[in-house]
Amino acid sequence: MAKWGEGDSRWLVSDRQDGTNVNGWHWTEKNMMTWSKEKIAELFIGLPAEIAPAEGHAAISSVKEVKGDASLSTRKGNKKVAVYDLNIVLCWEGRVVGEDKKHTGEIKIKEFSSVNDEDEYEFSFTVEGKGKPNDKLKQAVKKTQPQLLEKLKTYCTEFNALCAQS
Repeated sequence: MAKWGEGDSRWLVSDRQDGTNVNGWHWTEKNMMTWSKEKIAELFIGLPAEIAPAEGHAAISSVKEVKGDASLSTRKGNKKVAVYDLNIVLCWEGRVVGEDKKHTGEIKIKEFSSVNDEDEYEFSFTVEGKGKPNDKLKQAVKKTQPQLLEKLKTYCTEFNALCAQS
């Protein structure tokens, strides 16, 4: 243990009344929620559902909500950590051939976190209204789960690359 006055010269907090994180040496944290919301929109909007063109079409139309935290942290100047814990709500819309009505629903992704494995992500798929066309489109949208996982992996890869660059 160092004697008084013989400690690491970078350890300036003990000399300050306010305990400030001097020069960001102990930690820095950059909020990445804006980047995350933009990246999620870029990755998901327009993703089509697997449905035969002769039967209709459906695709993700918008990102309704991205809640949680996403940040890049640096500890002691060189230990970089990318952390995210997000709940995502995507909106989808589609049409069935022979109908003028637009059908809509949501895809909810919970537990999308840097500490969870992909089998821990929770997906739920909903459709507005009832009836055979709604159910057909909902089932088609449910089949997009593997593509959704690929898009989430892309997010992870790009987020971690940002961390390495910062």
